[in-house]
Amino acid sequence: MNSITAEKLLASLKASTEYRQAFVEEAIRSRITAQIASLREREGGDYKAFADKLGKKVAWVYRLEDPNMPLPTIPSLLEVAAACDIGVDVRFCRFSELLHDVSSLSNESFQVPPFEEELRTGSFQRSARRRNIRSNRHRPRPKPGKNASTNNRDYGSGMNAGLGQREQFAA
Repeated sequence: MNSITAEKLLASLKASTEYRQAFVEEAIRSRITAQIASLREREGGDYKAFADKLGKKVAWVYRLEDPNMPLPTIPSLLEVAAACDIGVDVRFCRFSELLHDVSSLSNESFQVPPFEEELRTGSFQRSARRRNIRSNRHRPRPKPGKNASTNNRDYGSGMNAGLGQREQFAA
């Protein structure tokens, strides 16, 4: 997408909340269906073989790849991720990030290598270097005190980081 198209898209995003919400839904829908198609193609392109790998019927795979069908559920995405040995990242983001992401898509954007391939190609070493570079950037730090923002909570990291969070959010 060129800068003129990005500018037009930004103007449309400014127009209404309804347009922004439709844009978010369409961005999710088009990217996830394209990624699932890319994963199937990586596995040989055959719908039946991919469905068998997922332990599902072929019609289920067709629905996952159809942008006109309802969005896949998070449990469905997790099933695909587990079968393909890849991660899933579902998160809220800024519209500016979404616009940048959508405007910089390429065929490579949809290709996700399995974990073992990432190990072989050294992806984790490159990721660690990128994180170190980002962490060295100047970031404003909150002032300590009783009025400090709760947005800076540390929920931990690692495999057990999510344990107990349900209780934190229920309070």
